[in-house]
This record gives sequence, structure tokens and C-alpha cells, in this order.
Amino acid sequence: MTKGQFKEAFKRGLGSAYLELKNSNCLEEYQDIVLWCCLHNTCYDMQCEGSRGTYLYNAINLYEDKSFFEIAIIKKFEKKNLDTWLFDQLCDLLYHFAMDGSKSAKEALNKKYDILFTLLSRKRKISSMCSDRDNFERLCVFLTSLNGFQAFKRIVEQIGKFYIDTNNPNIFIMDWFYSNAQNKFGKKRINNYMLENAKKSKSVATFLHEIQRFDCEKPHLTTQPSLKELLKACYEQSGYRVKGLANLFARTALLEELTELAKIAITETNPEIKINLLWSFRKKLFPLEESYIFELAESNNDSIRDIAFEMMQHLSSNRIHDYAISLIKEKKEVANSLSLLCRCYQPKDEPLLVECVKDLTVSYNSGLWHGVHMDVEDLLKKSSCRFDPSMFIHMYKKTLCSYCRSSLVHTMYKRKILPIEILKECLYDSYDDTRKFAARKLKR
Repeated sequence: MTKGQFKEAFKRGLGSAYLELKNSNCLEEYQDIVLWCCLHNTCYDMQCEGSRGTYLYNAINLYEDKSFFEIAIIKKFEKKNLDTWLFDQLCDLLYHFAMDGSKSAKEALNKKYDILFTLLSRKRKISSMCSDRDNFERLCVFLTSLNGFQAFKRIVEQIGKFYIDTNNPNIFIMDWFYSNAQNKFGKKRINNYMLENAKKSKSVATFLHEIQRFDCEKPHLTTQPSLKELLKACYEQSGYRVKGLANLFARTALLEELTELAKIAITETNPEIKINLLWSFRKKLFPLEESYIFELAESNNDSIRDIAFEMMQHLSSNRIHDYAISLIKEKKEVANSLSLLCRCYQPKDEPLLVECVKDLTVSYNSGLWHGVHMDVEDLLKKSSCRFDPSMFIHMYKKTLCSYCRSSLVHTMYKRKILPIEILKECLYDSYDDTRKFAARKLKR
């Protein structure tokens, strides 16, 4: 690999990059790239992928002088207002250093705990999206992994006392921390400790009360809305809640209700409201003429066009297939058209599909490639056709999402098109499940 190729592979968390590093006669040549990746979040979506901490630390361990990395990581960690996902990665790296006996890493984690606790405890009001609060909870999770049950008890006491002293339960929200502790130490052990000590400690009792209260107040969107309720929400609300209601409505709606909703959606002129009204038909067959969907696909509004292409995926006419092919050849709506082609794929389409997938620009700034990759993999799962493995190997190497790469590895292995060389390098992939999968299959 050239240095540029190594950086791209290492950013993606590929096992091939780790092996390149491991087998290199000049580790220093890649040192700055490894450090850069430690100090930046290179995940496409860490919420799905998880932290790259283990992958990065394994690379650091190949170097004789780990202090080069540790000093720089601590310096970055000490900065204020870090992005939550980068903060998570830095915590993970320092956790690994501390587990290997580094006093500096342990001190950095404990110091940051004190700083964030002091910072948050001085606030009287806090926004729903607060990175410092999220970072504090993540740090607490790592500290319980590092210091065990004693850390859990200390954090519960301190936060519980804060609740008592300030009568303000909204500064620290610790439900994920509590759930993580139950998984880590055992639900029975945590519950027994909390119930027994709530009788002796007002702080523990208050902490437990807030956890239970927060759990009860979580929104539970389970009631199926009526058409009247959905229409009211579409005209008065926006965002995830109305889209959630639309999805719930679509699950059980009668044909007559869907038809009425479709007629209202088609005549609506406000783009934002129109999107809300059409949302139910992303997962449900549109009950009116196909011509309406084609009109929506020519809209000047990007979101309406995207929904129209999702609506087309429920149709199977030759017109849909020919429409997708013509758009691809004209280089219009290429990503949407490729996703649509995967739903009405014919074996003769393979050369065009392979060419276009390989031509897609893969970047952090656009999610278009991501949707196409998922639809192409879905085609591989569901179709009995034989496929050119090169397209899927290309996706494996180019995707920025290690979660999707893991799913693709599983599917390629099942279809018997996964090269043994790739399975071997998966032993060192950044995604934990990919490593475990490769280890299981290679054992055979």
C-alpha cells in the first residue's frame, strides 16, 4: 500500500490496513496517520458501528513507544466542547491505556470526570441536546468498566446527593449508565444493591427514584392513530413524531383510509405538509394510479422526489424498470434509480449495475452511496441470480460504514463469494462482530 491507500483503508477500519502496519519494516512511516485517526472520528455512524478504540489501540500496540500516542490523546481529551463521538473514542483509547497500567491515562479519565461534574453541577438549566451531559454519562460507563463496582457505587452516591441538594433532576440523566451497569455487573446484583442501600442512603434512594421516574416518562408510541389524528398531526407538527405516527398508521390502515390519505396528499401544495402526508406510502403500496408517483418523482423538492422513488419500490411493472434504466443512462437521480433497479432487477442489468456502483462517490458528506450499498446487498440476499463478486468486493473496500461491511461479509460468505484472503483480514477489522465472525468461520 502507498501511504494514501493505507490512510483510506485505516480510516475505514479495514483489517488489511492493520496487517499492512503489522508487516511493515518501517512503522514510523505510518505513525502520523495512525495518530490522526486516533484524534479524529473516522466512523460513518458510530451509533451503529461502535467505537474504533480496540482497533486503534491494537495498531498503537505495534509501536515500541506508545507514549507518542498517549500524550497526544490525553492532550486532545483535555480540550473543552469535544464532539460526543470523538469523546467516546478518546475515552475508549484511554481506557485501554489505563487497563494496561498507565497511571497518566487513569488520571486523565478521573480528572475529566471531576471537571464535567463540576461544570454540570453549576448549571441550573440545560438544553435537551447537551454534549457535556452526554459525555459525562459516557465517561461514567468507561469508569465502571475500568474501576468496577466500586465506581458504580461512588457515582450513584454523588449524583443522588446532587439530586437532593439541588432538587434538579434534569442536569444529569443517567438511565443509559444504569442500564449499562445492569448488563455489566448483572441485573440482579444491581437491583439488589439499589433496593438494599436505598433503605440506608437517601442519595441511593433518590438516584433510584429518578431512574424509575425517567423510565416511566419515556414516550411510548404504541397507539395506532386514526386517519383524523394523523391528518391533524401532518398539518400541525413536523419532524420524527409525525413520521412515527405515519408509520404506525400505515401498519393497520384500511384501503379506504389509505386511498383518502393519498388523495389529500396529491392535492396538497405545501411541500412540508405534503411530505408528512406521503410518509405512510414509503412502506405501503400507494393506492392511486402510478402516474401520480411519476409526477412526484419530477418534483423540484428533493425530499418529495426521494419519497416518490421509495414509493416506486413497491411496484413491479416494466415501466418502473425502464424508467430506472433510462434515468441511470441519463445520469439523473442515479442513487435513487440504482436503489429502484435493485427492486426490479433483471440479469441483463448486471453490467450497468456493476459499473454504476463502482462509479459512486463514497464520502462522509453524502449518504446517497450508503443507501445504494444497502439495497445492492439486499439484492444479493434475496436474488437467486449469480453475481459478479467484484462489485461486492468493491463495496467491502470502499464503504465507510463498518456495520454495513460486517453485514456484507456475512452475506458474501453465505453466497460463497467471499475470498478466503478477505475472511482472514476480517480477523483484524474494526467492527467487533466482523472479527468474531471471521474467527468462527476460519476455525472450521
